[in-house]
Amino acid sequence: MLLTIILIVLIATTAFGVSSLANRRTPDSPSVPRAIMPYQLDRTDFNDPSFEWIFALFTSNTCDACELVISQISLFSLPNLAVQIIDFTDNKELHQKYEIHSVPSLLLADHQGVVQWSFAGVPPNIALSEALTNLNIIPPEHGQSVEIN
Repeated sequence: MLLTIILIVLIATTAFGVSSLANRRTPDSPSVPRAIMPYQLDRTDFNDPSFEWIFALFTSNTCDACELVISQISLFSLPNLAVQIIDFTDNKELHQKYEIHSVPSLLLADHQGVVQWSFAGVPPNIALSEALTNLNIIPPEHGQSVEIN
């Protein structure tokens, strides 16, 4: 009987010790995504700040996916939309200013520089068309449409 009591106390003490050690550990920090897209641009940093809209594409000359996005947005020829490609080699300061850490990064900003739509990576063709339509960049009253194939 005494042996049973000693054994129970020993097991309880061990369990308490293990529990105390487990609770003393600090939890891992929550992971925070590093690539957060900018939500405001200074339009004077870009060509043609007088345009109502700008597609700013941040690229790198070592990025194969960037070529796909360049071919997608080069199809746009709208009177109220400027398209600018910002290569890392040529415009490192803009990549750093807007904390662009992954390419391709595509931003669609209005005349005040507020980013209304953004995409990191190669956007689906339908996403570009929907962004232009939903933001009324393509005036529906003129019956214009943009389809990217």
